[in-house]
Parts: sequence; C-alpha cells; structure tokens
Amino acid sequence: MLIQRILTSFALLFVVLAAVFFLPPGYFYLFIGLVIGISIWEWSALAGFVKTSSRITCLLILAGFMWISLHAPVPIEIFFITGIVFWIVAFLYVCNYSGKQSEHDYKVALFLVALPLFIPGWMAFVWLREQQYFAFHLLSLFALVASADIGAFFAGKAFGRHKLAENVSPNKTWEGFCGGIIASAFVITLASFIFISRVSEISVMKWLLLVACAMLVAASSAVGDLFESLVKRFRNVKDSGTILPGHGGILDRIDGLTAAAPVYAMLLVLLDSQFLSI
Repeated sequence: MLIQRILTSFALLFVVLAAVFFLPPGYFYLFIGLVIGISIWEWSALAGFVKTSSRITCLLILAGFMWISLHAPVPIEIFFITGIVFWIVAFLYVCNYSGKQSEHDYKVALFLVALPLFIPGWMAFVWLREQQYFAFHLLSLFALVASADIGAFFAGKAFGRHKLAENVSPNKTWEGFCGGIIASAFVITLASFIFISRVSEISVMKWLLLVACAMLVAASSAVGDLFESLVKRFRNVKDSGTILPGHGGILDRIDGLTAAAPVYAMLLVLLDSQFLSI
C-alpha cells in the first residue's frame, strides 16, 4: 500500500508540474475544471445522492455556477472572502461535532455546501494562473499544502499525544498539526532564499509576515482535510472515491487545496505580488 501511494504521488507530481509549466491558460483552466468536476462528482455521493441522474444534475448545476463565476461582474476578492468565511464556519462546526449520527439526511444542505467549498477555490486557481509569477504562486501553494500534510503525518507519528478532533478524525493530533505548520514555515523560508531576489535585504518583520501567511495557508488546508473527514465519518465511508490507487478519490487529495487556495489568493492580494521583486 505504501509503495502504491508513493508511486501515485510521483505520478500526481508529474501531472501538476506539466500543467503548471506547459499548459496555456485556457487549457490550464480546463484541467482545473476537470479536477474540480471529478471532485464534485465524488462530493455528490458523499452528500447522499445515489442515482446517477441526480449526481449528473449536481455536477451540471455546479459546473454552471463555475462558468457564471468567471463572467460575474463581481470583484474577485468577494469569492476569496466567501471561501475564507465558509472555512472559518466549517472549522467551528468541526470543533463542535459530537460524532452522533443524525436522523436527518442533510442531502440538500451538503449539496449547497459545495458552492462555497468549490467555487472560491476554482476562482483562486484561475486568478493565480493570471498573475505574473503564476508558476511560483501555484507551486508555492501546492508545496505549502503538501508540506503541511507530510509534516503533520510524521510529527503525529513521532509525537502525537493530544487529539485534534477525536470525533472527526481520531488519528489526527495537535502535535501533528503543529508539525505541519512548522514544515510549511520551513518550506516558505527555503523558497524565499531560492527565488526572492536580494533576499538579504528583506526586513525581519516582512520575513515574519511571510512565514505567518504560510502558516495560515497550512492551517486552512488542515481545516479542509478535517471537514471532508467529518462528512466521510457522517456517511460512514473511508474515501471519497477509488480513482487514485493508495490515496482514494480526487477529493481526498484536493480537500486541503480547496480551503487553502482562496486563503493564499487573498493573502497575495493583501501583500501585493510586487513583494517578490524586492
């Protein structure tokens, strides 16, 4: 299983790098749309829709919202803020989840949840691809989420004692969470030394701000992972799908990204991308 998981991870890395460096904007949007579309398909099953016709309907409705969001005369920041607010509410819900099974199905509610879950992330990826330093930003986002996941895994294995959200994901611990945050801080520090010109001239306060932003992105990815774990526990399933050997479904791989992308994009708006030219 571990070998299978590692091989799948390398295959995913190859696909991501190829998409970032070789796909023109239009094809990149199609690629991201396809990934999110598969995730929506998997989410419709988690939401409780069993019939194929119902799941197709869910996919078409949400795909329509994705298309509308690209052409809506709305400031892009509104999408990012909507996503951030949703993930804050999701975090509070995770913290207060009792683990008890409800008599209600919540099918419609979970379908509606898909709007703030997927649309802000979709818009964040589209917006990031349009930026001057799009490759740096996209790879930084992927690296922060991946490092948070890897750091949490190894720190949790080595030091995990205190449960993070026992009713949602019993194996996750505060020690693992902190390990993921520290790993993300290390990654952004390393990236700064490699990619930011005249890095020695960056003030300590600006460097600390950059690290703090990386930690926020990493923390948001953990919330995305926890929220999907909550829904899977609610539905009593292990994975969202089987498309990725050793990993489960596409949604199991991008749950952290859907939460982290709007946070990263909003922070970039606030910091201003010209920071990279310092």
